[in-house]
Formats: sequence, C-alpha cells, structure tokens
Amino acid sequence: MDINEKVWDKIFKLRDNFIFETKHRNLYSYQKKISNKILKSVFLNDGQTLALEVARQAGKTTVLTDTITFLLLFYFQICKQFNLPHIGFFNVGIFAPIEPQARTDFDMVRDYLKECENLGFDYAFSEFNADTIKIRSKLYPPREVYCFTASPTSHPESKTLNLIIYEEAQDLIDRQIEKAISPMGAHTNATEVFIGVGGYRRCKFWQNIEELPQEQKIIIPVEMVLDERKKRYEQDNNILHLNYEKHIEKKKNEIGETSDHYKTNYQLIWILERGQFITYENLINLEKNYEIKEEYSRIESLYGGIDWGKMNDSTVFTVVNEYSQIVVWYEFLGDDYSSQIEQIGDIIRRKYVGLKIIHCDSTGTQDMAVDMLSAKLREFRLQTQVVGVKFGVGSKDEMYKNLSRLMHPKVVNNEIIEEAKFMFPKVWSKEKDKFITQFLDLQKEIKSGGQWSCNAPDGSQYHDDYPDSTSLACMAFRQIIHYTPMLA
Repeated sequence: MDINEKVWDKIFKLRDNFIFETKHRNLYSYQKKISNKILKSVFLNDGQTLALEVARQAGKTTVLTDTITFLLLFYFQICKQFNLPHIGFFNVGIFAPIEPQARTDFDMVRDYLKECENLGFDYAFSEFNADTIKIRSKLYPPREVYCFTASPTSHPESKTLNLIIYEEAQDLIDRQIEKAISPMGAHTNATEVFIGVGGYRRCKFWQNIEELPQEQKIIIPVEMVLDERKKRYEQDNNILHLNYEKHIEKKKNEIGETSDHYKTNYQLIWILERGQFITYENLINLEKNYEIKEEYSRIESLYGGIDWGKMNDSTVFTVVNEYSQIVVWYEFLGDDYSSQIEQIGDIIRRKYVGLKIIHCDSTGTQDMAVDMLSAKLREFRLQTQVVGVKFGVGSKDEMYKNLSRLMHPKVVNNEIIEEAKFMFPKVWSKEKDKFITQFLDLQKEIKSGGQWSCNAPDGSQYHDDYPDSTSLACMAFRQIIHYTPMLA
C-alpha cells in the first residue's frame, strides 16, 4: 500500500501536537526518526523488523512510550481517516530480559494513558494492573498492552500482537524470540522492534544491525545525540538540552572513555572478540531430569562453592553432588557475611551434612569470611573442609578450564566420544534463571600463554556470581588436586 508524503506529514504532525499538548515537549530529530519508522511500519502493516541502536540515556524509552501511547489512542482514528485496512484490535507486547527492564516502558505507557484519561480522552480502562492494560471506547475497537519477561526460562503467555517491542535486545536469547515471542505477531503481520545498545555476543539484534537494509535500522551513537542537543540549545537557549553532555562527561570520568562499558553503551561498539564461555545450545543440553532431595544423608557426597558478594553482587552458594550435578543454589543479597554465614551453616547442618568440601573465594577481605565459615561449621560439629581460593590469573584459569571440561562433551574427529558430565536440574527457580543468564553472558578471553580470563561483561547489569560459585564447587572434580585443605 502506498501512502503519499502529505499523508505521512499529517500523521507525524498529529503525533507531534499530541505529545506537545499532553507532555509539553518536542521530540529531538533522532527521536522522530525512530517514531516515524515505527509508525510507518505499523500503518502500512508490512511486518517489518526494525533494529534501533541508541546510546544510553538519549531518550529512547521516552520516544517508545510516546509512540506506543499515540498509536493506542489514534491508530483506529487514523486508519478510518485515511481508509487504511486494519484488524479489529490493536495490541502491543513489551519484552525484556528481566522484568524491571520491560516494566520501565510499560509503566511509562500506563502513566501516560492515565494522564490522557484525566485530560478527557474518550476511553476507559477495562483492565489496569501490573502487566496488562486494556482500554475500551464506544467509537473504536479494543486496545491492549502487555508486559513480559523474556528470560531464558520464562514462558510468556501467548497473545496476538500488532506491535512487538524487544527492549535491551542485545541481552535477549534468540531461541526465546523465535519460539515464544515472534509467533505472537504471525496472525497480524506484526512490526517487531529491536532496540538496545552494543553487546558482547552474536545474537539476533547484532545480526539485524549487520544485515538488515538501511531503511530498517537506525543507529544513534553518543556523538549524534550530543550534536543534536547542542543544535537545539543554539535554537532556543534552553540550557536543559546540555544536561546530556554533562551526564556524558560524568560517565567518562567514572568509567573511562576507553572502557568496554562506555564503548558498548554509548558509542554502540560491539565487543565480540572475547567469545562466549558456553553457547546457549551447549548449556541447555546440560539441563536434565534427575532426583533432587530436600535433605541428604551423611553418606552422600556433596561439594560446595561460595562466591562472596561484593558491592552490587550477591553471595551465591552452589551445591553439587558426586556426579557433578547441581543440587541447589542459594543467593544472599548484600555483603553482611556474618548473617550469611549463620544461614549457610544452618542450611548445611539441616540439609547437607554430607558436604565434604566448600571452596570459597578468599580474595582480599573475603579471606575473613572463609575463616568465619570454618569456625561456624566447627561449632556445628560438621566435618566439612573449607578451602579458600584467592582469585587470580592462575586460579581462575584453572577453575574455568576444569569447569569447561565438565560442561562440554569430549569430541574427537567431530564425533562425541564422551558426553558432558556436568548437569543442572530441569526445574524452574529464579536462581536457575540467573544461573543460565550469567553463563550465557560469561566472556572467555585467551591471554598470552594460553591462560583463560573468564568474567562477566563490563557494566552493572552483568554479573558472574553464579559461574564463579559453580566453578568453585566443581573444583572438587579437578583431575589434579593442588590445595591443602583447611579443616573446619
């Protein structure tokens, strides 16, 4: 279907007037490019996939919520005015790797709709809760918005959607997109919008950025944002346009202009050379059905690993059995080691008295936590050995090479001669979700001399507590034992 430029100009002007009258703001030109792309695909119903790569804090959530709200309120009106074919509903789904990321957009849309209702727009909410918005009116068909988590183990309820938003697309799992999310747009030939920043692994978003035709993608690095906002300041002398420049200077001072975090999040550079520690396919192949008990007797051999929380991380305690199968994960927020050690000691005393060895991170101040745990287990008269492991180039190289040996099958001449030994249970838990996510994010870089450096990517949204804890627990299965145990 063809829509001439005059019609598009009218639609875009209607959007601009709506935003100005309700929010008293004007979109930047790069925000209008994003909104225009989405509106064109939705009204043409051409089922486009759009890839939008936008520097952090540049206003991409604002333009997304403005565009979604505009569509919810004016989609049917515009279709009727310009005689555009349409289905008898308009539904939007917002997906992100974790709930708070999806909820940011969703909550902003919900608040915007509430404001518009108070301003006298003709509709009512038939459902208005934490993850669903439904609006109804006498003149137009129903419109709905859904908020979904797209974590590796989530199972989003199937809906029929006209517009699909993939937030933080650089961290989404391709299999979730292809199997669970994209099919929700099949009936409507939905527009799918991938939006995010640079990342650390090849994924569908990266592939879209690389392969989609130019008209289906927009890339807005930090320099473009700064230039646009400076021009706006020169036009209207509103000093608020310069706040972003102040934010960027602050970030440069805090994290460094050459840091991976700045490169990926602001300059939109993809850092792929390190490679993944394990692929999604190989990791999911380790998910098996096996018996998990509430309590284990003293004669059953178990092994533990503890990565103590630091700053923004959590303390994670992982227990594996003698077959290198995960038995349980425990996560403790914060760095109150005294409280955590009390809880860990009590858990072992009640459920895992057969725990033979716990390997713990003893780097820096964590050395004190190792001593405290040792004393607590002696107090409970447990025979568990507590072994401190100082994280360094050599120890982490050994830890992760050993774990990789357990997690990957042995292959000779392209044939699997021995299956991977490591397993994790086919049962859902929030801890398992984090375990999978952190392993998929985990980067492996081979340094000079062949030593492995395995860490979470740069940035506060990435963590490696579960991989470190797992690799510590699996040190019990090293082919050569180097440590001298410290008896509890």
